[in-house]
Amino acid sequence: MSIVNHHQTDSGILHVKLNNPEMRNALSIEMFDAIDEAIEQANTQTKCMLLKGEGVVFCSGFDMKACVGNLPLLEQYILRLSSLIRSLRKLSVPVVVAAHGASIAGGCAILTGCDFVIGSKEAKYGYPVHRIGISPAVTIPTLFQKLGEGRARTLILSGEIIDGSDANAIGLLSHLEETDEQAIITANELAEALAQKPAIALQATKRWLNELDGSLDDERFDKPAKQSSSALGDETEKMLNQLWNK
Repeated sequence: MSIVNHHQTDSGILHVKLNNPEMRNALSIEMFDAIDEAIEQANTQTKCMLLKGEGVVFCSGFDMKACVGNLPLLEQYILRLSSLIRSLRKLSVPVVVAAHGASIAGGCAILTGCDFVIGSKEAKYGYPVHRIGISPAVTIPTLFQKLGEGRARTLILSGEIIDGSDANAIGLLSHLEETDEQAIITANELAEALAQKPAIALQATKRWLNELDGSLDDERFDKPAKQSSSALGDETEKMLNQLWNK
């Protein structure tokens, strides 16, 4: 069984589904590799990418259990997450994500790299990673773009978990539905609608958005990612051990 499923439809939608529901689609090196491979399948016939998750949540964040006693692995996760966010943002076609159930920490960061984020009132979002000694700064470049600096600052410093209604109110979600099931339906419908539009116009629009909002400036992404990964230390290791040895 593949940890990420992907296929492209005749209409030009590249479907990518995280497929490790037993681990709540946690981000591991294997998961990062598989997502990267799926994104690389985009070609001249691709008009839209639709990202989803199998199971009860979209993505629960990093596979933290694997990082207990292995901080270098956590450093890799942070750097790989930064790379993934950039790949989604720089993809030439619109990216739609069905953010059902929960998108936490790294899972929430992935949303900020997407162009359309569809969630539900019952879903949960946020960055509760300070409690284990990790900075979520890797998401700041695209979180600023999506929320504006004021709202991004509040969300990322508080570590608060918010519901879909609040996530929509601050701009984290572009579309809000009543239920997870409807959010997934809406994401599919939106991807189909985008695939029917002239590809050259959408791609030109996204290219200029990326040019003007700083998405093509790797330095803006590199600095917070490298600082976050290098700031891990004894405190982080202690908190991870306490969390997983309860």
